[in-house]
Amino acid sequence: MLARDIMTTPVTTLDEGHNVREAVEIVNASKIGAVPVVDGEGRLTGIVTEGDLLRRVASSWARRAVPHTRDREDALADYVKARSWRVKDVMSTPVISAAPTATASQLAELLQAHDIKHLPVVENGRLAGMISRRDLMRALLDVPRQCTASGDEALWTAVRSRLEAELEITPPMVNATVSNGVVTLRGEVETELERSAARVAAESVRGVGGVVNKITLASA
Repeated sequence: MLARDIMTTPVTTLDEGHNVREAVEIVNASKIGAVPVVDGEGRLTGIVTEGDLLRRVASSWARRAVPHTRDREDALADYVKARSWRVKDVMSTPVISAAPTATASQLAELLQAHDIKHLPVVENGRLAGMISRRDLMRALLDVPRQCTASGDEALWTAVRSRLEAELEITPPMVNATVSNGVVTLRGEVETELERSAARVAAESVRGVGGVVNKITLASA
């Protein structure tokens, strides 16, 4: 699954000269929660998020003079960002973006690593779409579980492959048997998390009807 398969398009945008009120109207009317800012050629220059707008609202309730201290420059920058009515002053920049060919896992890593909720998709320097955390989660829920198998022998092979490839769990650490689509795991691992991970790996094989986890802990 790639970004181009998930992204919302077309996307309502603003340019740097627009008023913040217009950004508020777009955020309220859309389901994206952020407004990309582009120049006259469609190149992404910034983004106005719900966080940017909320910061401005919060600041309006506490109007204090900016003191002449060592931190005055930072304080003045915060003042402009929180009080200005120009999109250029309020928008976040630089913008973290993704290519249309980015995978779902790469998108999730970007959102998590930068602690952001919205990710513009850029192609050839121009905005192509937008992806939110909600878009990504919805898409992941719609994806069928990997490794389709039918029959107990095929399920056994798929479960063994999944345990080895993803968790490096091999016999005799853990053995799997399959009867009527139900997988039984037996063996010994070091931690409860490893025991749970083995169960999840088996459950994620499409066609498995259930998992009986009889794996024990080495310390038990």
